Amino acid sequence: MYQGSGLSTVDVPDDDAVGCAALEAFGTVDGARLLDLGCGGGEYSRFFAGRGARVTAVDQSEVAISALRDDCGAHSLNTITPVVADAFEIERLGPFDFVFGSMILHHLEPFDAFVGVLARSMAPGGVAFFYENSAMSQTLVWSRTHLVGRFGIPKHGDDEEFPLEPREIDELRREFDVRVTYPELLFTRLISSYVLRGHGERLFGAIDAGLFRFERARKLSYRQYLVLRRGTSSRR
Repeated sequence: MYQGSGLSTVDVPDDDAVGCAALEAFGTVDGARLLDLGCGGGEYSRFFAGRGARVTAVDQSEVAISALRDDCGAHSLNTITPVVADAFEIERLGPFDFVFGSMILHHLEPFDAFVGVLARSMAPGGVAFFYENSAMSQTLVWSRTHLVGRFGIPKHGDDEEFPLEPREIDELRREFDVRVTYPELLFTRLISSYVLRGHGERLFGAIDAGLFRFERARKLSYRQYLVLRRGTSSRR
């Protein structure tokens, strides 16, 4: 289960790609109730609050929430409510018009139970946006299982962490209309990052950029955006 994402004191810029993609999915957030799930240092909480949202910033880390609470007090950010809570407790905090999360879904188990919690936490017609990694590519999954952490290839994260799987996206479809898009193709560049220690980044970047033109290749990307729309009536 997700344990909080640590602290950040750097605000995201106005043209942040993830933040702007979320705003495109949400539409206007002015006056809306928005949940920042796994908020960490609250950089995206401030991003959305700056655009008029009434943000509930949730994280399991008491340190992160305490720091965010102090920051909100120091800057009179009264449209952000920092809350120490587990992702499975958000239903009591809603309902929310919008939900935002960055690299949070793949930490949550049991995932099928969380899907129901998320649906019940959202207002009818609500929209959720998640920036996530992806286990769509069997090549990347095999490499992660058999190569990462061996042969001098660095390992990031713990043994229980695993990219979001296609079956989990299917679980989301039980409750939501789901749209998956790919902001970029992050595929062959992982060879540069993990195997070649940064060498060849420009070459592999050019390869990924070329492959990105093809829809089937995009689905191999290690990065994805998920836009979830809850119907105006319950599916349960």
